[in-house]
Amino acid sequence: MIKNLRIHDQTLFFLGSLGVLSGIFLSNIFRENIVWIVYFVWILSIQILFFYRLSLRYIVITILSFCFGGYMSLQTLHDIDSTMSLFEKETVFFTKDILVTGTLTEKIGETNKTARYILRDITLGTQKIPKKAGIIVSFPDSRGKEIDDSISFTGKLSLPINNEAFDYQKYLLLDDIFATVSVSFPEKKGMAHSSWISIYVREIRLRLLSIIESIYPGESAKLLEGMLIGERANLLPETKKSFNNSGMTHIIAVSGFNITIILIFLSFLFRSFPLIVRLILAILCIGFFTLLVWPQISVLRASVFGIISYAILLSGKKMRAFSLLIGVGIVFVLLNPLILNYDISFHLSFLAVFWLLFFGDFFTRMFSFLPKWFGIWEALSMCFAAMAFTLPIIMVNFWQVSLISPIANLAIVPIIPLIMLVGFLSILITIFSVKIGILIGFPTWLGLSYILHTIQWFGSLPYAVLPVNLVEYRWMFECVYFMILIFCILYFSQKEEVQ
Repeated sequence: MIKNLRIHDQTLFFLGSLGVLSGIFLSNIFRENIVWIVYFVWILSIQILFFYRLSLRYIVITILSFCFGGYMSLQTLHDIDSTMSLFEKETVFFTKDILVTGTLTEKIGETNKTARYILRDITLGTQKIPKKAGIIVSFPDSRGKEIDDSISFTGKLSLPINNEAFDYQKYLLLDDIFATVSVSFPEKKGMAHSSWISIYVREIRLRLLSIIESIYPGESAKLLEGMLIGERANLLPETKKSFNNSGMTHIIAVSGFNITIILIFLSFLFRSFPLIVRLILAILCIGFFTLLVWPQISVLRASVFGIISYAILLSGKKMRAFSLLIGVGIVFVLLNPLILNYDISFHLSFLAVFWLLFFGDFFTRMFSFLPKWFGIWEALSMCFAAMAFTLPIIMVNFWQVSLISPIANLAIVPIIPLIMLVGFLSILITIFSVKIGILIGFPTWLGLSYILHTIQWFGSLPYAVLPVNLVEYRWMFECVYFMILIFCILYFSQKEEVQ
């Protein structure tokens, strides 16, 4: 009786989740014809009810959840259209210069030619734009610019430019960014008031960056900043290109890989504590880490999914906790329905956690010959588990595959845990003694130098990157991949029921 009740509840949850996600997914694509899609789902559900004698409540749950998902998506799209219409009206469809005032909220990159910031709380002329809407402002350099600066300037806004392989406009809309502009000499109007916690976290982050740069020279300092707190804006463009070509970007972008490394350290340190205490300590540590790299929503998602996977591994009940993973994913999608179709980082974070849960053991056995010190074994096995099963998403969205990525990961990933650990210790010790901090940081500098030279060598190899242009077969390829994914979910669900 209890077992049947649990199966019944799982079925309702599965149908409700499927309805919400499919409603959002289809509404994002066919927003003008969503009514006809609702009719189609309704007719299809009636046919399934008639031929398979399913309970009417299953059909009702599916249709209602589908309509709810569609409504949330259409509401988001309506808000985007309303904001975009304000931009178009005030700029005469981006054809004339206009006075812009706003507040710098985030620095997103800097090269030897430009420094890019996000400007929010914008006023175009006399028209106030919704506070969360933003534009990307490019300056010749970052001198005299600080986060929370209120500035004004006159310039011509423009829409982000897409290319054949990447929809840049949709990508920026995920972060409510509607336009771009280049400015040479903005006028500083004052400082906006941030919350005390934002100021406190920003001060800690700046303090950490200054300590790292006082210990490590040149590009090695910038690499460690990217590995520890996701600060990769200062890396040279050539270095970033080498990381992309070698398939190693995941070590400088705060993602599930970094979260996994941290969780492995925490699991090692707190292994003698009760399970609930280990989980609470992990949540606190990951929460503080997330604050340091804020306001990147992708980091928040990676942290949440990482904590969920850690809790699942501690509990040992994969399929029951997998429902929690689905539930958290739906919450993120409801907060911003566009991420279901267009946010690649969301897809990679979710799928990486899924494959780690069900295939992590296989890769752990594969790399059992590696040393167990400091989580080297676990880090490399989990890295390959995530990489192997997120590869189709990377192929479809970036239209390229790094042929030397597996070899580069084997050459570099084993030393990443040690570098992160010793690098963090050198920062802590430098607070009390700079000389001792530099002494302890010397092995880390050697490791960072090894990574930089290895990445540059791999990234410069001919045919390091294979172009993959699927063209009209793109959606077919994705459908086959997700069919395999659904099959794996059903297979492991049945296996869990037998156990």
